[in-house]
Amino acid sequence: MRKGFSIIGITCALALAGCGGTGSETADDTSTEATGSELSVPLPEGWSQIGGTSDFSAIEAAPKLPTNVTDGTGTEVKIKDIDKIIVAGDGIASTLGALGLTDNIEAAPENSIAPEGIDAPQHFEFGKNTGVEGLLAMNGTLFIGDNTQRHGDVAGQFRDAGTDAVVMDDQQPQRDKLKAVASYVGAAEAGEELAKTVDNQLADAAKTAKESGKQGLSIVEVTATGAGGQNSVAGTGTPGNEIIETLGYTSVGAESNLRGYSREFSNEGIVASAPDVIVMTESDYEKWGGEDGLWKAFPTLDQTPAGQNSAIFVMPDAQLKYSSPEIGAGAQALAEAVAKLP
Repeated sequence: MRKGFSIIGITCALALAGCGGTGSETADDTSTEATGSELSVPLPEGWSQIGGTSDFSAIEAAPKLPTNVTDGTGTEVKIKDIDKIIVAGDGIASTLGALGLTDNIEAAPENSIAPEGIDAPQHFEFGKNTGVEGLLAMNGTLFIGDNTQRHGDVAGQFRDAGTDAVVMDDQQPQRDKLKAVASYVGAAEAGEELAKTVDNQLADAAKTAKESGKQGLSIVEVTATGAGGQNSVAGTGTPGNEIIETLGYTSVGAESNLRGYSREFSNEGIVASAPDVIVMTESDYEKWGGEDGLWKAFPTLDQTPAGQNSAIFVMPDAQLKYSSPEIGAGAQALAEAVAKLP
């Protein structure tokens, strides 16, 4: 594994575009054929669209309320009603979907890409320039945040207004994120089952990666919609980073001490990190408009071993980008795809 490199930019003058402020199936049920949406922009020669499959239909939560929980901020909350849940992100929405609780989702962000979020009855925009008044007006019975730094104060305002609210710890392992969400809706047992399913898939994927002899490779995940909706590199706390490290590869973002989806990278740093593989989601690829848009967003990425060798994989968003139970299937798909590289 490579050690000691960094893609963090020293100043914004060096940074790339966007610098600024911030029952279940067994592992054998997953294939690496592309199972995501049909891309509107054709892939360049040598690039691959990959993905796995999962079936959570046998997992069905039986919520027991009220339930007392301690959320990711260390706050003790008594949750009494989950009929109208306001979810802060796609990971929360997809986990509720896997638990059979899609119909309990009342509101989700307007930029949702998870089907469960897209189909929510109400949508909202939340950012630095918007407050929680609009969220409170949606008359939800429970708010679930997905980032302790971003949603801690929001949850507090919900509770002050008499609405239960919790925040998931975004830096914990994926299995714990799934279990946390399940516990918030009084379905801890279903959460354990869901986590076990994903653990089995991740273990199977790690075995494939080890047997391939390719664990010395480094992988970078890039996105068009990271911090502040800008071009970013995935670091610690992101599902993609967890997949990469679980498989035994070197994560460029983690090695560069990036947290979440970060814009703190530079042209020089991208070249120095010399990733062997590039991964991105389908929505990112389409937002960039294809290959030219990617190279414009990251001008030196095509000079890296991954760019020169077209070792580039496009994956379903649920299997790479957000904290979905689908990341187990994504890990299996990535391990098998990397194993086939020359």
